[in-house]
Amino acid sequence: MDRRKFLGTGVSSTFVLGAAAGAAAGAAGAVALAPKLLRPPPLPGKLSYAEAGEDLVLWQIAVGALRIEQPTYMDIGAHHPVINNNTFLFYERGAHGVLVEPNPALHDVLSGVRPRDTLLRVGIGPARESAADYYIIGGSEDGQLNTFSREQAMELVTRGQGHYRIDRVIKIPLLNINDVMRAQWNAAPNVLSIDTEGYDLTILRSLDFKRLRPDVIVAETGELGGKRLEVEILEFLVQQGYQVRGGSFVNTIFVDRRRIG
Repeated sequence: MDRRKFLGTGVSSTFVLGAAAGAAAGAAGAVALAPKLLRPPPLPGKLSYAEAGEDLVLWQIAVGALRIEQPTYMDIGAHHPVINNNTFLFYERGAHGVLVEPNPALHDVLSGVRPRDTLLRVGIGPARESAADYYIIGGSEDGQLNTFSREQAMELVTRGQGHYRIDRVIKIPLLNINDVMRAQWNAAPNVLSIDTEGYDLTILRSLDFKRLRPDVIVAETGELGGKRLEVEILEFLVQQGYQVRGGSFVNTIFVDRRRIG
């Protein structure tokens, strides 16, 4: 009753009909505009092959910020040549480097997809060791969890609650990182990528930072199966004169402070 009285006093029927017609026209216009608003024209995107876009950050730092025209790279624990790979973007854009991969099951696909790269079918380790046990982890179809770290292998089995197991242990030859860099470039590569499932810090500690300093380093700093950062890697690289300049939930990207002032 109150609503009818309101419409009947002081508000003409012409106004009411006009408002209704205007609302209908507005709704029709909104429908007509909706497809344009919901589907904007394609934007210039950038394709990443890394696990969480780390390769785009690495490229922007090396080429965009540091002005390196043809960056070299060393990919330790390269795994698949394309999928979740930190250096395939560099390869695709004309660069080349060294791939280090101990898993025999991946050698053919690595050499087939990336023939310009040098493939080392070994592991990287301390100078005092010429070979090491390599743990083949069952339950991981792509072998991405294979590791030289016995501690990490056992932790996978424990945490996996039956999902993961150690299928076998094989001996893999080890090369020293300093020897490889000197043999390949007589210097450090511009980009060093390390993803060795619990062995990253061991490799970094064996690098001669006084003579061989990669411009950019990306290392796996996410704790296995958890949310904690492996702060030992962060602290060690900061002590060596590197600065955190990017990364993801899994990996951290460091830049040599000497290169950025």
